Amino acid sequence: MTAKTRLCVLAFTATLVAAVSLRWQGDAKPEPLTQLPVRTELFGPPVPPEFRIQRLERRIPRHSTIRDVLEDWGFAPQAIHRLLVETRRAHDLNRVMAGHRLALERLADGTFVRLEYDIDDSRYLVVTSGDEGYQGRVETRQFDTEVIELGGRIRDSLWNTLVSLGESGQLVMNIHELMQWDVDFTAIQPDDSFKLIFEKNFYNGEFVKYGEIHAMEFVHGGRAFHAFRFDDPPGRVRYFDFQGKGVKKAFLKVPFKYDYRISSGFSYSRLHPVSKVRRPHLGIDYAAPHGTPVLASAAGRVVFAGWKGAAGKMVQIRHANGYTTSYLHLSKILVKVGQGVAQGERIGLVGSTGLATGPHLDYRIQDAQGRHLNPKKHVALPADTGVPADRMERFKATRDELMRRLEAIPVEPDRLDATAFAG
Repeated sequence: MTAKTRLCVLAFTATLVAAVSLRWQGDAKPEPLTQLPVRTELFGPPVPPEFRIQRLERRIPRHSTIRDVLEDWGFAPQAIHRLLVETRRAHDLNRVMAGHRLALERLADGTFVRLEYDIDDSRYLVVTSGDEGYQGRVETRQFDTEVIELGGRIRDSLWNTLVSLGESGQLVMNIHELMQWDVDFTAIQPDDSFKLIFEKNFYNGEFVKYGEIHAMEFVHGGRAFHAFRFDDPPGRVRYFDFQGKGVKKAFLKVPFKYDYRISSGFSYSRLHPVSKVRRPHLGIDYAAPHGTPVLASAAGRVVFAGWKGAAGKMVQIRHANGYTTSYLHLSKILVKVGQGVAQGERIGLVGSTGLATGPHLDYRIQDAQGRHLNPKKHVALPADTGVPADRMERFKATRDELMRRLEAIPVEPDRLDATAFAG
C-alpha cells in the first residue's frame, strides 16, 4: 500500500469515527440547561457579566445616616457628597428616617444605575445618573384600596382585640385619634364594642397602610359614640357625630396617645403619699412610664415652663377660651414660655420631679376665674362648630347610609377567644 493510499484510509476512518461519536452524543442525556450556551434566536444574546445589574436593599438602621449605608456599599465619600448635593432639590437625603427602605442598582463593575428611597408610605425618591450628574425625582405609588367593614367586642384591651382580628397597632392609633374626645381609653370596660368602615391600601398585593376611616361606632360604658366622615367644605375632610356636631372637642380626654392608669383622682381631701398630710388634690394623676410623651390637651400658648417647687418641672398652657391646663412632675420640658402649641403636640416627658413617689403626670384644668375643675368632667366641652345648616340635609343622607352599613356589621365575640399579644 502506497503512502498516499494509507493517508486516504486514515482520513476516511477519522471521518467515520467522528460521525459515530456525534450520533452517540445525540442520543446521550444532555447537560443541565444552565451549562448550555443560550440560544440567541429564542432568548436574545447573553448579557456580558460586566453589564449584569446587581441589586442591594436595606432598611436604614437606627442611629445611621445614608452616608453610613452608602459607604458600606462601596461608595467613595466624594461620590456620596455629589449625590446628596445634586438631588437635594428633589429630596434632602441627609434626613433619612430609620426603618425606611433604601435600594441600589449597579453594574458588576460598580457603575451606578439607580437608587430608590422610601420617603413615606406613598412617596419615594428615584435617583438616576446621566451626563449632567445625578438626577432625583419624587414619585407617588398608586395604591389599590379596599374598604373594610369590621366589628369586635373588647375582652381585655382594644389593642389585643384588633390584633386578634388581624389588624395592626396603627389602626388602634387611628381610632384613638378619632374618638379621643368622647371615649376615655384609660377606662375601657369589658364588653365595650366597636364597628368600623375603613380603608386599607395595598401595593403589589401587599398591605402598606390604613386609609381614611369612613364611619365608626364605639360603644363605651353602655353609650354609643359615632363619627362620620363628611367633606365640609368640599375637599376638607372632617368628622361629625350623629347630630352633626364636630367630633373634635375643646380638650383631649387624656394628654397621652396611649392608655394609662389613673393612680389618683380629683379630690378636695386626699392623704398625700409623701407628706402624709391630708390636702386637696386638684388634678388627676396618671401612672405612666418615665419618658412617656405628654401632649397639649388643647391649642394654646405656654405661660409657664420651668421648676415649680413640689410640682417639679411643670408646663402651663393658656387656651383661647380662658382655660388653663397644667402638667406637673415632668422629667423634661419640650416647650418655652410664649410658644404657641397645637392640640396633641408634645410639650414634655413624664417624670417624678418635685414631691413624687414615682413617675406619673399630675394633670390639672382651671377655668377663666382660676377655679380648678375635675378633668374627668370638664375635658369634653362641646365643639363650637358643626355641619352648616345649608349642608345638613346632605350630611344626613351620608350619615344615614353609613349608619345602615354600620348596623349590618356583626360584632363577633367568637373570633376573640384566643388572646393575642402585640409584640
